[in-house]
Amino acid sequence: SGDARVEVPPTIQALLAARLDQLPREERLVLERGAVEGKEFHRGAVVALAPEEGDTDARLTTLVRKDLIRPDRPMLAGEDAYRFRHLLIRDAAYDALPKSTRAELHERFAGWLEHRGADLVERDEILGYHLEQAYRYRAELGQHDTELGERSAAHLADAGRRAFARDDIGAATNLLERASSVLS
Repeated sequence: SGDARVEVPPTIQALLAARLDQLPREERLVLERGAVEGKEFHRGAVVALAPEEGDTDARLTTLVRKDLIRPDRPMLAGEDAYRFRHLLIRDAAYDALPKSTRAELHERFAGWLEHRGADLVERDEILGYHLEQAYRYRAELGQHDTELGERSAAHLADAGRRAFARDDIGAATNLLERASSVLS
């Protein structure tokens, strides 16, 4: 059946994590920064999230050669984009990051996107998501950041109102409930 959820055996997750652990630190750093954006990511986001990495282009080329990522069509004009070869690779790279680092990187990604993503139709939804992730990880660490929650809620609510205006009631409900939950 096509709707059956596939459970990934822990051994496969462990093998992927071990493969990523064997990468040079610089390549792993680039992979982890890309994973914060998602299965598809932009070169500019990696540069913004890893300013200490001096040769992002060479690292991305090497990761393509190692068949961990592939070039993809960018959502943002003037950007190069990549896609993880498999979602499991993205998840393994993301899971390697401590919660505190995830929180910081999601917030930094939102800052980058605010300046770069003015033309994105789903900009508020994406910004709201990344600020929401930063807020939730900080909350799990006992750091309640009201301002971060308010910023996330504002973007999620704007996206929810737009979804409602186009009669996408399911999306509107989801977005507005998420906006409400980061404010409580």
